[in-house]
Amino acid sequence: MLHRWLRLPYRLSILACLAAGALASLHAGHAAGPLVQADPSWSLMTACALLLGALALLLWRQHRLALRLQALEQQRADAGQARLACEQRKAREQERLRIGRDIHDDLGQHLLTLKIDLAMLQASTHGATPLLARQLAMMAHNVDLSIAALRRVIHDLRPPALDAGLQAACDGLLADFQRSTGIDCSCEYLLDAAAGSAHGPLLYHALQEGLANIARHARATHVQLCLQQVGDTLACRISDDGVGLSGSPPRLGCGLSGMHERVAAAGGSLHIESLSGAGTTLRLSLPLAACPDGSPVQG
Repeated sequence: MLHRWLRLPYRLSILACLAAGALASLHAGHAAGPLVQADPSWSLMTACALLLGALALLLWRQHRLALRLQALEQQRADAGQARLACEQRKAREQERLRIGRDIHDDLGQHLLTLKIDLAMLQASTHGATPLLARQLAMMAHNVDLSIAALRRVIHDLRPPALDAGLQAACDGLLADFQRSTGIDCSCEYLLDAAAGSAHGPLLYHALQEGLANIARHARATHVQLCLQQVGDTLACRISDDGVGLSGSPPRLGCGLSGMHERVAAAGGSLHIESLSGAGTTLRLSLPLAACPDGSPVQG
């Protein structure tokens, strides 16, 4: 209880009251006449009042200094957290690249060797029984499927298209989508290269998933992509003029549910706006926290 009453606001209040009492007494002494004014006690009261005022000023300045130190400590803590997040994301990106290289160099080479061996076996048994030929053809087909699945896993870790930048990768996706579906596409980019490099794989996969859903379900005639930087946030909007999604809220498939989890893990948010017969809009918002060296973190 005593510590509570000794906090700075209470101490300032007590000092202010004492100073006010001293000044009131000094004023009363002036009103009493010159005999009272000549009393040395009134000079002592004046000195006490001045001392109390100086102490109040000192405590006020000390309070301001404590607030500034607290703000500096908070800034240091925030900078430390940002640095840690940056290092963790860089480590994850390097780990993804390492895993992709290891899969390609190890498992990929084994599958390629198996495919060559099967091809040689098919050539050496040419003209054999139809059953053996069918079995070898099925095995070769399964190896091809495994190689294709392996490539998808490697590309999911780090899509090669992103080596040319996020904008070029998105342009390539939209061009392929337009060629294969006949759906007209437009795009708008309002961000610089540094902002575009942040969360590149995540945005690329989100656009892949969004376009795949549009191709399967939307029956749209036009798709619009917008990527823009709003302050320290990267916003992505994918819109179509199709039939929309049923249900309120719309039911998410496995692909969009997984994308929602990945966006949330990156500190962002994903929202879907859809009305029956009025198209669908998918909105992503991702933070652009800067690394200590000024470069954006990689997603």
